[in-house]
Amino acid sequence: MTGYNPRMLSVERFICGPLQNNVYLLVDDTSNECAVIDPGIDCQVVIEAIRNKSLTTRYILLTHGHFDHVFSLADFKRELGAQVVMHPADEPLIERLSEVSANWGFPGASPAPPPDIELAHGQRLDLGETTIEVRHTPGHSPGQVAFITGGNAFVGDTLFWRGIGRYDLPGSDFAALVRSITEQLYTLPGATIVWPGHGQETTVDEERRLNPYVGDGARFKPQI
Repeated sequence: MTGYNPRMLSVERFICGPLQNNVYLLVDDTSNECAVIDPGIDCQVVIEAIRNKSLTTRYILLTHGHFDHVFSLADFKRELGAQVVMHPADEPLIERLSEVSANWGFPGASPAPPPDIELAHGQRLDLGETTIEVRHTPGHSPGQVAFITGGNAFVGDTLFWRGIGRYDLPGSDFAALVRSITEQLYTLPGATIVWPGHGQETTVDEERRLNPYVGDGARFKPQI
């Protein structure tokens, strides 16, 4: 787990399942409201943490609809009663969650519930005294979004520490991925912490300068 606590917002990272997915727990410290980002595989520990802290879960936020980020969505919805929040362009992905996850060798996912809130670029969500900005960042998937709040960017599989998201999957688009990174993420303040869907956190400034795929440090030319 990694903790971050500027004034009103606390962030915990849980590394879950065989694909080492990052599941994030955001807590507004003034209200004890929380949000879960991307409930993936084998992440019951997040629900236990919420119960141990006596938190009220307001949202289940989905950065995108790929199976490893939504595998436990039905369980989280049933046990926490929170609103499922995602971009409508990725709804077709969660509609086939059980089938797709089994095809990738991970059977057992319960059918995903539909979203309670459909996101749009520029939308804002209130979590207690915390405001979360939504930025649509397609490329890895059509409905990929980033959640921006309190000097943090939760970016799903768009940008990683010295890496970028896959662009060879159905619905992915390399040119759109580059635009999303350069226009929506690299335009954030340099000190913004980037929390990806897998791997360690980084900052906007580091990736803008050093990322080998997109940015000043780019030296690889992906084949598209």
